[in-house]
Amino acid sequence: MRVRALVLFGVIVFLLAACGGSKAAPTARPPCAEIPAATFQKNADDGIAAGAVIVYERSGGNDCVDDVWSIFPDGRIAGVSGSKQASASVTADEVSAMLRDIEALGFFKLVSTKHTACRECFTYHITVKGSDRVLTVAAVDGGTDTPTDFWQIYARIKKNLPAFQ
Repeated sequence: MRVRALVLFGVIVFLLAACGGSKAAPTARPPCAEIPAATFQKNADDGIAAGAVIVYERSGGNDCVDDVWSIFPDGRIAGVSGSKQASASVTADEVSAMLRDIEALGFFKLVSTKHTACRECFTYHITVKGSDRVLTVAAVDGGTDTPTDFWQIYARIKKNLPAFQ
C-alpha cells in the first residue's frame, strides 16, 4: 500500500511538472545606437540658424526615438521624429514668457550631465538662444547629478509640444 502511494505521488509530481512546459526566453532588444554628439549639435545649429530660440531633442528609450523640436519667437513649433512631423503654435508672448522662465531658472549657468543612458532612458538636449548667447545643455533620465532646474526647464518646454501622429 505504501509503495502504491509513493508511485502514485511520483506520477502526479511528474504530470504536474510536465504541465508547466518550457518557457520561451524573452527576446532581448538590441540597445539603441548612440547618436553622435555632432548630430545633436547639427540639429541645434540648424534650428537656431532657421530662427528658433529653443531646440529640444529627446533620444533613446525602448523605441530608439530621436525627436527634435524647434520653437520660434513668433510661436511656431515644428517637430520631426524620424519620418513623422508635427507642428503646433503658441503665442509670441508665451514664447517670451518661456524664455524669461528658462533664464530665471539659471539655464545659462547649467552644465551638461550626460551619461550613458539605460535602455529605457532618454537623453535630452536643450538649446536656448538668449539675447547674446546660445547654450546647449544635455542630461539623461536617472542621472542623480542633474540639477532640478534642468528638469523644471524641461517641463516648461515639454508642456507646449504636441504629440507626433
